[in-house]
Order: sequence, then structure tokens, then C-alpha cells
Amino acid sequence: MVKRIKNIIEPDLYILPSNNDEMRKFVTKFKVDMMERVVANIKFAIENKMDIVEIFTFKNSPFVVTISKKEFDTNLEHIEKFYVDKEMFELVEPVQKLRQLLT
Repeated sequence: MVKRIKNIIEPDLYILPSNNDEMRKFVTKFKVDMMERVVANIKFAIENKMDIVEIFTFKNSPFVVTISKKEFDTNLEHIEKFYVDKEMFELVEPVQKLRQLLT
């Protein structure tokens, strides 16, 4: 269950296609943007001391993808590695700072 905090504006959920073919195309096209959204939502959760954060929802579906606090660092680690591998160094530092906050 997601703990709602009064007077805090939660980030918008990223709406993903529910069809598999559409999903593959979407992820290929928007992978970096999706990762940036994950980082932003984890940052929001850390700043607001949340134990879980909603990340994505699926079009025409009640399902929501969430990340629990214990998985924040693992997700950030994978995103950081992707950014380094793709030489997107300007995106690495914010991820590293968030990871430091978790230690």
C-alpha cells in the first residue's frame, strides 16, 4: 500500500502502452526518458521518506509498477551503468548523488 502524504504533489505516472508490440517500440524510443523518470520518482520518494514509489502505469489498465525502498539503489545502479555505457556522463552525477543519500 502506498503511503499518501498530505500537501505533497506526487510526480505524474508514466503511462505505458499495454500491447506488447507497442511496448517494445515505446521502450526502444523512450528508454532514456523512462530512466530519467525512474530517477526523478526515486528522488521524490527519498525526499519525502516514502517506502514505495509508483513509477509507471499501463494504458487502459489498473496495474501500476512500483519500486520499494529496498530496491531504490539496485535500480539506480542499473541506470547509472547504462548511462556510463552509453557515455551519457551528464546524467551520471545526479544518480550517484541519490545513491549516496541511500547509504
